[in-house]
Amino acid sequence: MKGTKRFLIKSGTGSNLSEADSDYTIVVDDYRTETETEDGRLIKYKKEVLNDLFGQSPPPAVTALVELALGTYVADRLVKRGPTGAKDDGEEMLKSRQIQILHPVADVEKWRPIEPELNHAISFISRDNFQYRFIDAIDENQSIDDGADGYRDQLPEADSVALFSGGLDSLGGRFHLAEDGYNPHFVSVDHGRNVGHLVRNFDHLFDGDLTSIGVDEEFYAYEDTQFTRSFMYFAFAAAVAVALDVDDIFVPENGVLSRFSSLESGWTTTRTVHPLFVKSLNRIFDDLFPDRKLKISNPFLDYTKKEVVDCIPNKADIFFTRTCPHPRELSQGKDASGHPYNCGECIPCLIRIIGLVNSEHKIQPDELMLDKNHLLDFDFSKVNAENIAQPNQSRQSSLSVFLLGLNAHLSFAYRIQTSTQGELVSSNPELLDPDILGLYERFSREIFQTVEFFAADNPTLENYVTEFLSLEDEELANLC
Repeated sequence: MKGTKRFLIKSGTGSNLSEADSDYTIVVDDYRTETETEDGRLIKYKKEVLNDLFGQSPPPAVTALVELALGTYVADRLVKRGPTGAKDDGEEMLKSRQIQILHPVADVEKWRPIEPELNHAISFISRDNFQYRFIDAIDENQSIDDGADGYRDQLPEADSVALFSGGLDSLGGRFHLAEDGYNPHFVSVDHGRNVGHLVRNFDHLFDGDLTSIGVDEEFYAYEDTQFTRSFMYFAFAAAVAVALDVDDIFVPENGVLSRFSSLESGWTTTRTVHPLFVKSLNRIFDDLFPDRKLKISNPFLDYTKKEVVDCIPNKADIFFTRTCPHPRELSQGKDASGHPYNCGECIPCLIRIIGLVNSEHKIQPDELMLDKNHLLDFDFSKVNAENIAQPNQSRQSSLSVFLLGLNAHLSFAYRIQTSTQGELVSSNPELLDPDILGLYERFSREIFQTVEFFAADNPTLENYVTEFLSLEDEELANLC
């Protein structure tokens, strides 16, 4: 394929695999190992965390899955996208890339049948064309598990595994799962972006029932979208689930962000916890671990962000969460109490704002921990709602992105409120499902309630929304 980038994922155990079929080599190694690679294509993770859980090296299928996901993440970050120049809402804003990955595995006959499903799953979340090929590992250190038992400390008493990132959704999941009678062991993947610090803010909530796995990105990233990161998270969660002999893997993320039906396809929106990706990954786990019943599920698939926030009993904990995926642009900023800032301009921040101000916690504007609060401070009389510039496609956080995102959500919410289900289904077929339609009906009301909330102090916002949606007098109040 023209323009294809070919990568070989190589374990840092000294494999002598030929690199003839690849353009680049990605080395995955142990945190503790001094490793040198050409051009810095290296990623390390704390293998000892998994070794301690298993009491020995994890089974080859577990190690291969983890290192495949890490290598995929590196390849994703190494290949720069470029803007297509597309301006129509129905076209993608970013180019799709052609990426091939060659991965040596010990039990190649187990892996080859999953190639088509894996190609589909990773291509879906990345909006690219990923092609995987598995070959026999010739490294003598990569062998089929002989079943030998090793020593390990007493394992946590858990009936499931849940991912925890230090964001609102994962914090809400901590309480929601307990309320539903689950006793999960939580897993955090610390791959920079201040995740480790965020998670440590919540040590008091876990009493040791959290495993943090460090990942060190020793490469220069050319691409910022990192859509494949959830594959890395799920691979580590699956590894811990196998070690603890549990099958349920929970990934808490609100249904609005999971489905992203509220934005047209032209947006560079994430599909990292989209139900179709989760379904594909569950099929892959069925093939890789046939003696188990590993299953990823999202307990918040039918929840708005507001409903997630309402699961959090202690308002003070909310202020230590970060939703924004752009901490580098904020210089990992925190206030005097250690509360992290959110940029306030990207789509996740917009949905965070909507969730917080509508929640039962009565969050006020000065408690939102935003670098920029445009809903409160921006003079909307200075911008024409119909002529907002296209966003800088190299960034996902800017005033332009915020205004375009606000417009998109206002338009979507207005259609939800004023259209019949039949009319909605013509452009969003999934709204045939009453649960999904109900989710977005509640979310649409939250959007207009947010406008009303901020318009009390910023009347230019109400004028802007009224003009943009061509509303009659008092119609805005009726949409809340």
